[in-house]
Amino acid sequence: MAYIDVILPAYNVEKMIGTAIDSILSQTFTDWRLIICDDGSKDNTVDVIKDYEKKYPHKIVAVQNDENKGITFTLNRMISMTKAKYVARMDADDVSRPNRFKEQVAFLDSNLDYGLVGANIIKFDEEGIFGSYQYPERPTKMDFLWNSPFAHPSVMIRKEILDRVGGYLDKPRTKRCEDFDLWMRLYEAGYKGYNIQKPIFEYYEGRNSYGKRKFKYRIAEMRTRIYGYHRLGLMPKGALYAVKPLIVGLIPKCILAGIRKG
Repeated sequence: MAYIDVILPAYNVEKMIGTAIDSILSQTFTDWRLIICDDGSKDNTVDVIKDYEKKYPHKIVAVQNDENKGITFTLNRMISMTKAKYVARMDADDVSRPNRFKEQVAFLDSNLDYGLVGANIIKFDEEGIFGSYQYPERPTKMDFLWNSPFAHPSVMIRKEILDRVGGYLDKPRTKRCEDFDLWMRLYEAGYKGYNIQKPIFEYYEGRNSYGKRKFKYRIAEMRTRIYGYHRLGLMPKGALYAVKPLIVGLIPKCILAGIRKG
């Protein structure tokens, strides 16, 4: 049984997933198993995954949904397969730097009062690195008001607490914000998280991706915020922040781009 089970959902990522897998294979902490679930890809993603599984049969386990089920279903399916002490998230278009697992395992092993650990992110796209984002080192409930205080694919979490809260919720209101919902439920249950401030994770993000989310997902995030803020005792103040996804969705992309670059 591995010390870490890495869960990686994949959907139509044949051109990027190899780099993501290679970054896991390059980790300095080596007691891990990588579980990859293809979510009904239409391209050659499955072939790429199977090639890696054949090459590294003792490190990589590949499964496939019979049709596209969505990320929440896919994540929960992989969690049900894990038996490790820690579960690490990974996305198919991101890169874990070689010391990511070493840093996160060392933190969780030494800080038993923390349930999860994320990291600051370095942003990149096809042209290379273009920015970074710093998350609060020790997020409190108040940090959930503005944005999610954790970068989802950078997180490592204790398997036992994932089981206790029932994993990710697969509901209409959690579509595209299943991670935000999970973090708030964990904090509601009394767990807390930490973000490593070292550059250990590279996050893929298109430079011109401002406002690309469909409005129905912004409404879902608003509902998730309202639900979570009530449970965390952040109302009525939280009501002002709950509508933030809708407001951002109404701002023209050119203005968002200027704010972002500024």
